[in-house]
Amino acid sequence: MNIVGIIHARGGSKRIPLKNIKLLNGKPLISYIIHAALGSKKMNRLIVTSDHPDIMRIAKEWGAEVPFVRPADISEDVPSERVTQHAVTYLEEKENYPVDIAVTFQPTTPFCLSSDIDGCIDLVVHSDADSAWSGYEITQRPEWMFAIDNRGFAQNFLSSKMSGDIGVSQNLPKLYIPNGGIYATKRDALFGQNAIICKKSKVWIMPWERSVDIDEPFDFLLAEIIAKESEAR
Repeated sequence: MNIVGIIHARGGSKRIPLKNIKLLNGKPLISYIIHAALGSKKMNRLIVTSDHPDIMRIAKEWGAEVPFVRPADISEDVPSERVTQHAVTYLEEKENYPVDIAVTFQPTTPFCLSSDIDGCIDLVVHSDADSAWSGYEITQRPEWMFAIDNRGFAQNFLSSKMSGDIGVSQNLPKLYIPNGGIYATKRDALFGQNAIICKKSKVWIMPWERSVDIDEPFDFLLAEIIAKESEAR
């Protein structure tokens, strides 16, 4: 099977300028996921899709392929599946390189391991799942969340009374959320369902401390602490 890793790394970032190459414990953020992906035993290729010359240069320096410049129309805030579809289409049409499974990566989840990547891929390869993604167990329960109505009153988001077993976390089912790191998707499902997380999907569960998804400046500070602690160990 041709299993291709595709790292999304556009230049635009409103909260943290050029976030994907900002130094995290002395190394460009994108280098973490490149290093983990290159250590995968399951993938055949690793490419970076970017519109920014500095990101493209640094990605190459750390060992990833950068076979094209990402077009402007998919370099803004667009669904991730469009970016992955473009990369797959490029490989198939420009290089005559067929893709069986596309593995989408975000540099903003830097603590994924090579074993996480291979585990996620195996969930797709060895089952009838169309996709698999990395995630972690939530502690912020949707059953405990409220919306504020037009009169200013808090309304339980799931329309359940906040009493009885709902207030006891041990009585509630375990729930998981994507950590933004790894999405393995079969090629036909990627285009047929127009999604990277498909209807028949499995989850590769990661611990919270390796699921940090850098979106705000505070997230970067937290990631810096984790990176330094990990290096010290």
